[in-house]
Amino acid sequence: MPDYKPNQFVRAFAVMALIAAFILVVVVVATSGGGSGDGDNNGGAHKAKVSKAGALALRKGVWIVHLGDTLGAISVKTGIDESTLQALNPDLDPQTLREGQRIALR
Repeated sequence: MPDYKPNQFVRAFAVMALIAAFILVVVVVATSGGGSGDGDNNGGAHKAKVSKAGALALRKGVWIVHLGDTLGAISVKTGIDESTLQALNPDLDPQTLREGQRIALR
């Protein structure tokens, strides 16, 4: 049986691959934030981004869900944080929005 000689190249490559995987995980976690993540909770900066449909919904105080709407998209269109929308609608499940469903905005 031949003597076992470890391959130094394979060992170095394994260490570099482990470091690269760790860096990749850190980058993905750091860039995949939920919510705004910018710490701006005053809402003033978001008012300029309100769409026409969002402005109309804000006047009425209710958003009617359209096909393909997500809570994040509704948040962007109305300028209201997702956490605020969930607080105003405690029985709302963001994963199961239905077309025609009403979401309170105030």
